[in-house]
Amino acid sequence: MTLLQNIVSETPLAAGSALLTAIVVAYVIYQRYLHPLAKYPGPFLASITDLWQVHQFLSLQQPYNLTALHERYGPIVRYGPDKLSITHESAVPTIYQKSAKSMPKTEFYDAYGAAHPNVFGMRDEVVSLRLRSEIMQLMVLDALGEAASYVSQLFFELHQGDGRKALHYYMIDVLGELAFSRSFGVQEADDESRIPPVIEHSLLAAVTGAWPTMTMTLKRWLPYMPHAGLRRLFAGRKACADLASSSVQRRLRDLNDGGSSVGVQNRKDILTNLIKAKHPETGERLTQTDLETEAFGFMYCTPI
Repeated sequence: MTLLQNIVSETPLAAGSALLTAIVVAYVIYQRYLHPLAKYPGPFLASITDLWQVHQFLSLQQPYNLTALHERYGPIVRYGPDKLSITHESAVPTIYQKSAKSMPKTEFYDAYGAAHPNVFGMRDEVVSLRLRSEIMQLMVLDALGEAASYVSQLFFELHQGDGRKALHYYMIDVLGELAFSRSFGVQEADDESRIPPVIEHSLLAAVTGAWPTMTMTLKRWLPYMPHAGLRRLFAGRKACADLASSSVQRRLRDLNDGGSSVGVQNRKDILTNLIKAKHPETGERLTQTDLETEAFGFMYCTPI
Protein backbone atom coordinates (compact mmCIF):
# COMPACT_ATOMS: atom_id res chain seq x y z
CA MET A 1 0.00 0.00 0.00
CA THR A 2 1.46 3.37 -1.00
CA LEU A 3 2.00 6.27 1.38
CA LEU A 4 -0.85 8.22 -0.25
CA GLN A 5 -3.22 5.26 0.16
CA ASN A 6 -2.24 4.96 3.82
CA ILE A 7 -3.01 8.67 4.39
CA VAL A 8 -6.37 8.42 2.65
CA SER A 9 -7.40 5.22 4.44
CA GLU A 10 -6.24 6.32 7.87
CA THR A 11 -7.29 9.96 7.83
CA PRO A 12 -10.27 10.46 5.47
CA LEU A 13 -11.05 13.81 7.10
CA ALA A 14 -7.54 15.09 6.43
CA ALA A 15 -7.72 13.83 2.85
CA GLY A 16 -11.02 15.61 2.32
CA SER A 17 -9.61 18.82 3.75
CA ALA A 18 -6.56 18.56 1.52
CA LEU A 19 -8.77 18.05 -1.55
CA LEU A 20 -10.95 21.03 -0.64
CA THR A 21 -7.86 23.18 -0.11
CA ALA A 22 -6.49 22.15 -3.48
CA ILE A 23 -9.80 23.07 -5.17
CA VAL A 24 -9.89 26.48 -3.49
CA VAL A 25 -6.27 27.21 -4.41
CA ALA A 26 -6.88 26.16 -8.01
CA TYR A 27 -9.98 28.37 -8.17
CA VAL A 28 -8.13 31.40 -6.79
CA ILE A 29 -5.21 30.90 -9.20
CA TYR A 30 -7.60 30.63 -12.13
CA GLN A 31 -9.57 33.73 -11.13
CA ARG A 32 -6.47 35.83 -10.53
CA TYR A 33 -4.22 34.73 -13.38
CA LEU A 34 -6.07 32.66 -15.99
CA HIS A 35 -9.60 34.11 -16.13
CA PRO A 36 -10.39 36.20 -19.27
CA LEU A 37 -10.76 39.28 -17.02
CA ALA A 38 -7.57 38.61 -15.04
CA LYS A 39 -5.69 41.27 -17.03
CA TYR A 40 -7.86 44.04 -15.59
CA PRO A 41 -6.91 45.52 -12.20
CA GLY A 42 -9.09 45.50 -9.12
CA PRO A 43 -9.30 44.32 -5.48
CA PHE A 44 -8.20 40.76 -4.79
CA LEU A 45 -11.43 39.72 -3.05
CA ALA A 46 -13.53 41.21 -5.84
CA SER A 47 -11.85 38.95 -8.37
CA ILE A 48 -12.76 35.75 -6.52
CA THR A 49 -16.23 36.33 -5.06
CA ASP A 50 -19.37 38.41 -5.66
CA LEU A 51 -19.74 38.68 -1.89
CA TRP A 52 -17.23 41.54 -2.04
CA GLN A 53 -19.74 43.56 -4.07
CA VAL A 54 -22.60 42.51 -1.78
CA HIS A 55 -20.65 43.98 1.15
CA GLN A 56 -20.11 47.22 -0.79
CA PHE A 57 -23.87 47.72 -1.15
CA LEU A 58 -24.66 46.66 2.42
CA SER A 59 -22.14 49.18 3.75
CA LEU A 60 -23.75 51.90 1.55
CA GLN A 61 -20.29 52.75 0.25
CA GLN A 62 -20.45 51.14 -3.20
CA PRO A 63 -20.43 54.29 -5.38
CA TYR A 64 -17.75 55.99 -3.29
CA ASN A 65 -15.46 52.96 -3.20
CA LEU A 66 -15.94 52.32 -6.92
CA THR A 67 -14.99 55.92 -7.66
CA ALA A 68 -11.87 55.50 -5.52
CA LEU A 69 -10.99 52.30 -7.37
CA HIS A 70 -11.14 54.12 -10.71
CA GLU A 71 -8.91 56.85 -9.31
CA ARG A 72 -6.43 54.17 -8.30
CA TYR A 73 -6.59 51.75 -11.24
CA GLY A 74 -7.85 53.82 -14.18
CA PRO A 75 -10.91 53.72 -16.48
CA ILE A 76 -11.41 49.94 -16.34
CA VAL A 77 -11.77 48.18 -12.99
CA ARG A 78 -12.60 44.55 -12.24
CA TYR A 79 -15.03 44.68 -9.33
CA GLY A 80 -16.35 41.10 -9.48
CA PRO A 81 -15.30 37.68 -10.79
CA ASP A 82 -17.01 38.49 -14.09
CA LYS A 83 -17.69 42.23 -13.73
CA LEU A 84 -15.96 45.29 -15.16
CA SER A 85 -16.69 48.93 -14.41
CA ILE A 86 -15.82 51.14 -17.38
CA THR A 87 -15.68 54.94 -17.42
CA HIS A 88 -14.54 55.35 -21.04
CA GLU A 89 -17.16 57.56 -22.72
CA SER A 90 -16.31 55.96 -26.07
CA ALA A 91 -17.43 52.58 -24.70
CA VAL A 92 -21.06 53.65 -24.19
CA PRO A 93 -22.27 52.98 -27.78
CA THR A 94 -20.46 49.64 -27.88
CA ILE A 95 -21.91 48.40 -24.59
CA TYR A 96 -25.43 49.81 -24.71
CA GLN A 97 -26.25 50.08 -28.40
CA LYS A 98 -24.32 47.41 -30.28
CA SER A 99 -24.01 44.55 -27.83
CA ALA A 100 -27.49 43.06 -27.39
CA LYS A 101 -26.20 39.59 -28.31
CA SER A 102 -22.58 39.72 -27.17
CA MET A 103 -23.26 41.53 -23.88
CA PRO A 104 -26.78 40.56 -22.73
CA LYS A 105 -28.19 41.71 -19.41
CA THR A 106 -27.28 39.43 -16.52
CA GLU A 107 -29.33 38.08 -13.64
CA PHE A 108 -28.58 41.37 -11.83
CA TYR A 109 -31.65 42.86 -13.51
CA ASP A 110 -33.89 40.07 -12.21
CA ALA A 111 -33.46 41.57 -8.76
CA TYR A 112 -35.26 44.79 -9.75
CA GLY A 113 -38.48 43.23 -10.94
CA ALA A 114 -41.51 42.40 -8.87
CA ALA A 115 -43.68 39.60 -10.25
CA HIS A 116 -42.85 40.43 -13.87
CA PRO A 117 -39.87 42.13 -15.56
CA ASN A 118 -40.41 45.70 -16.77
CA VAL A 119 -38.52 47.53 -19.52
CA PHE A 120 -35.65 48.27 -17.14
CA GLY A 121 -35.27 44.67 -16.00
CA MET A 122 -36.26 42.93 -19.24
CA ARG A 123 -33.49 40.54 -20.26
CA ASP A 124 -35.12 39.45 -23.50
CA GLU A 125 -33.50 41.99 -25.80
CA VAL A 126 -36.00 41.44 -28.62
CA VAL A 127 -38.99 42.24 -26.40
CA SER A 128 -37.15 44.99 -24.52
CA LEU A 129 -36.07 46.73 -27.70
CA ARG A 130 -39.61 46.64 -29.07
CA LEU A 131 -41.03 48.17 -25.89
CA ARG A 132 -38.39 50.87 -25.78
CA SER A 133 -38.42 51.85 -29.42
CA GLU A 134 -42.09 51.46 -30.33
CA ILE A 135 -43.80 52.52 -27.11
CA MET A 136 -41.74 53.96 -24.29
CA GLN A 137 -39.73 56.63 -26.10
CA LEU A 138 -42.71 58.27 -27.81
CA MET A 139 -44.89 58.05 -24.74
CA VAL A 140 -42.33 59.64 -22.43
CA LEU A 141 -41.58 62.55 -24.76
CA ASP A 142 -45.27 63.25 -25.29
CA ALA A 143 -46.01 63.12 -21.59
CA LEU A 144 -43.19 65.50 -20.72
CA GLY A 145 -44.58 68.13 -23.05
CA GLU A 146 -48.16 67.74 -21.85
CA ALA A 147 -47.22 67.81 -18.15
CA ALA A 148 -45.04 70.93 -18.29
CA SER A 149 -47.84 73.31 -17.27
CA TYR A 150 -48.85 71.13 -14.30
CA VAL A 151 -45.28 70.74 -13.10
CA SER A 152 -44.76 74.51 -13.17
CA GLN A 153 -47.66 74.91 -10.74
CA LEU A 154 -46.08 72.75 -8.03
CA PHE A 155 -45.06 74.53 -4.87
CA PHE A 156 -41.31 75.08 -4.54
CA GLU A 157 -39.57 77.58 -2.25
CA LEU A 158 -35.93 77.46 -1.27
CA HIS A 159 -35.96 80.43 1.06
CA GLN A 160 -38.06 78.66 3.67
CA GLY A 161 -36.30 76.17 5.91
CA ASP A 162 -34.01 73.51 4.46
CA GLY A 163 -33.52 74.29 0.76
CA ARG A 164 -32.09 70.87 0.02
CA LYS A 165 -35.09 69.13 1.57
CA ALA A 166 -37.47 71.44 -0.30
CA LEU A 167 -35.82 70.59 -3.61
CA HIS A 168 -35.97 66.89 -2.78
CA TYR A 169 -39.68 67.07 -1.99
CA TYR A 170 -40.32 69.12 -5.13
CA MET A 171 -38.62 66.59 -7.41
CA ILE A 172 -40.61 63.72 -5.90
CA ASP A 173 -43.88 65.54 -6.50
CA VAL A 174 -42.76 66.34 -10.06
CA LEU A 175 -42.32 62.62 -10.68
CA GLY A 176 -45.84 62.00 -9.44
CA GLU A 177 -47.24 64.58 -11.85
CA LEU A 178 -45.24 63.35 -14.84
CA ALA A 179 -45.91 59.67 -14.24
CA PHE A 180 -49.38 59.53 -12.68
CA SER A 181 -51.01 62.99 -13.01
CA ARG A 182 -50.96 63.19 -9.24
CA SER A 183 -48.43 64.77 -6.94
CA PHE A 184 -47.40 62.64 -3.98
CA GLY A 185 -48.21 65.66 -1.81
CA VAL A 186 -44.88 65.58 0.01
CA GLN A 187 -44.36 69.36 -0.16
CA GLU A 188 -47.84 70.41 0.87
CA ALA A 189 -47.90 68.06 3.85
CA ASP A 190 -44.18 68.53 4.59
CA ASP A 191 -44.30 64.83 5.38
CA GLU A 192 -41.31 62.64 4.52
CA SER A 193 -43.36 59.49 5.10
CA ARG A 194 -45.19 60.20 1.82
CA ILE A 195 -41.99 59.55 -0.14
CA PRO A 196 -42.13 56.15 -1.88
CA PRO A 197 -39.68 53.80 -0.08
CA VAL A 198 -37.42 53.51 -3.12
CA ILE A 199 -34.26 53.41 -1.03
CA GLU A 200 -35.31 50.15 0.64
CA HIS A 201 -36.36 48.58 -2.65
CA SER A 202 -33.19 49.71 -4.47
CA LEU A 203 -30.88 48.49 -1.71
CA LEU A 204 -32.59 45.09 -1.66
CA ALA A 205 -32.29 44.81 -5.44
CA ALA A 206 -28.66 45.92 -5.48
CA VAL A 207 -27.61 43.44 -2.79
CA THR A 208 -29.40 40.42 -4.27
CA GLY A 209 -28.45 41.39 -7.81
CA ALA A 210 -24.78 41.73 -6.90
CA TRP A 211 -24.63 37.94 -6.52
CA PRO A 212 -26.11 36.92 -9.92
CA THR A 213 -25.87 33.15 -9.50
CA MET A 214 -27.91 33.39 -6.30
CA THR A 215 -30.29 36.22 -7.23
CA MET A 216 -33.42 34.15 -7.83
CA THR A 217 -32.73 31.90 -4.83
CA LEU A 218 -32.30 34.93 -2.58
CA LYS A 219 -35.48 36.55 -3.91
CA ARG A 220 -37.36 33.36 -3.13
CA TRP A 221 -36.10 32.59 0.37
CA LEU A 222 -34.96 35.86 1.96
CA PRO A 223 -38.56 36.99 2.68
CA TYR A 224 -38.82 34.10 5.14
CA MET A 225 -35.75 35.15 7.13
CA PRO A 226 -36.64 36.45 10.63
CA HIS A 227 -34.41 39.50 10.26
CA ALA A 228 -35.82 42.96 11.02
CA GLY A 229 -33.59 44.74 8.50
CA LEU A 230 -34.51 42.38 5.69
CA ARG A 231 -38.19 42.62 6.49
CA ARG A 232 -37.96 46.40 6.32
CA LEU A 233 -36.42 46.17 2.84
CA PHE A 234 -39.08 43.77 1.58
CA ALA A 235 -41.79 45.96 3.12
CA GLY A 236 -40.37 48.88 1.14
CA ARG A 237 -40.47 46.88 -2.08
CA LYS A 238 -44.08 45.84 -1.42
CA ALA A 239 -45.05 49.44 -0.68
CA CYS A 240 -43.59 50.55 -4.04
CA ALA A 241 -45.43 47.76 -5.86
CA ASP A 242 -48.69 48.58 -4.06
CA LEU A 243 -48.33 52.27 -4.93
CA ALA A 244 -47.74 51.40 -8.59
CA SER A 245 -50.77 49.12 -8.62
CA SER A 246 -53.08 51.64 -6.95
CA SER A 247 -51.87 54.40 -9.30
CA VAL A 248 -52.72 52.29 -12.34
CA GLN A 249 -56.14 51.36 -10.98
CA ARG A 250 -56.93 54.98 -10.11
CA ARG A 251 -55.88 56.20 -13.56
CA LEU A 252 -57.95 53.53 -15.28
CA ARG A 253 -60.97 54.59 -13.20
CA ASP A 254 -60.38 58.25 -14.08
CA LEU A 255 -60.28 57.46 -17.79
CA ASN A 256 -63.34 55.21 -17.64
CA ASP A 257 -65.44 57.44 -15.38
CA GLY A 258 -64.59 60.79 -16.89
CA GLY A 259 -62.06 61.84 -14.28
CA SER A 260 -62.42 62.58 -10.59
CA SER A 261 -61.76 66.29 -11.16
CA VAL A 262 -61.87 68.79 -13.98
CA GLY A 263 -59.27 68.10 -16.65
CA VAL A 264 -58.01 64.83 -15.16
CA GLN A 265 -59.35 62.68 -17.97
CA ASN A 266 -57.47 64.66 -20.61
CA ARG A 267 -54.12 64.64 -18.83
CA LYS A 268 -51.38 62.90 -20.82
CA ASP A 269 -49.01 61.62 -18.19
CA ILE A 270 -46.63 58.74 -18.93
CA LEU A 271 -49.00 56.14 -17.50
CA THR A 272 -51.97 57.42 -19.53
CA ASN A 273 -49.96 57.25 -22.73
CA LEU A 274 -49.04 53.67 -21.93
CA ILE A 275 -52.70 52.84 -21.26
CA LYS A 276 -53.69 54.23 -24.65
CA ALA A 277 -50.70 52.87 -26.57
CA LYS A 278 -51.23 50.19 -29.22
CA HIS A 279 -48.75 47.88 -30.84
CA PRO A 280 -48.09 49.34 -34.33
CA GLU A 281 -48.56 45.97 -36.03
CA THR A 282 -51.06 44.00 -33.95
CA GLY A 283 -53.03 46.81 -32.33
CA GLU A 284 -52.67 45.12 -28.94
CA ARG A 285 -52.75 47.19 -25.77
CA LEU A 286 -50.79 46.60 -22.60
CA THR A 287 -52.63 44.52 -20.01
CA GLN A 288 -53.25 45.84 -16.50
CA THR A 289 -50.44 43.58 -15.29
CA ASP A 290 -48.13 45.10 -17.90
CA LEU A 291 -49.15 48.60 -16.83
CA GLU A 292 -48.58 47.88 -13.14
CA THR A 293 -45.22 46.35 -13.97
CA GLU A 294 -44.07 49.44 -15.87
CA ALA A 295 -45.51 51.76 -13.21
CA PHE A 296 -43.42 49.87 -10.66
CA GLY A 297 -40.43 50.66 -12.86
CA PHE A 298 -41.24 54.38 -12.67
CA MET A 299 -40.32 54.22 -9.00
CA TYR A 300 -36.63 53.83 -9.91
CA CYS A 301 -36.78 57.37 -11.25
CA THR A 302 -37.80 58.79 -7.89
CA PRO A 303 -35.01 61.16 -6.75
CA ILE A 304 -33.69 59.70 -3.50
